[in-house]
Amino acid sequence: MSKTPMFSLSAEEDGRSLGTVYSTSSKTLREFGAAYMRDPKTRGEITLKNPEGRVVASFDVWQDKWSETAETFE
Repeated sequence: MSKTPMFSLSAEEDGRSLGTVYSTSSKTLREFGAAYMRDPKTRGEITLKNPEGRVVASFDVWQDKWSETAETFE
């Protein structure tokens, strides 16, 4: 059985892990994460990691959009 590469979306609040969601689609995780962060009750931050485990983006609540890491553009 082959392993399918999975992107991950991790949520943290005050340095405490709130959990991680996995998908083969980074687009799906971005949509899910944006909706999660737009909920007025949500606190903390979320980061999107590629299948190798490197952070590629985080959601900026002040700008209401994903901010890509510098590594994403290389």
